[in-house]
Amino acid sequence: MPTLEMVGHVYEEAKKLMEEREQDYNDSWLQEGLTSMVGSQFKKASQIKTMFENGRWKGNITRFKEDILDQINYCVFMYKLVEMDESKTH
Repeated sequence: MPTLEMVGHVYEEAKKLMEEREQDYNDSWLQEGLTSMVGSQFKKASQIKTMFENGRWKGNITRFKEDILDQINYCVFMYKLVEMDESKTH
């Protein structure tokens, strides 16, 4: 079972990746909206699944791990978009 320290390490890696990409993409996730984020999440998950099934993830572990971190960040964006929508209705 993962420890809080292990989870924290992964979150830190996801945050670092988000900060690196934010320089290029800024807040494009806000413009895309929730529907697009859900689609992006599905697409990324499908790519991860395919890389895993065909074994190509072993040849590019760095990219595979980055794709997993992207999944975490997409979840953060979706969570924030839901919160923003929720605050509009209250």
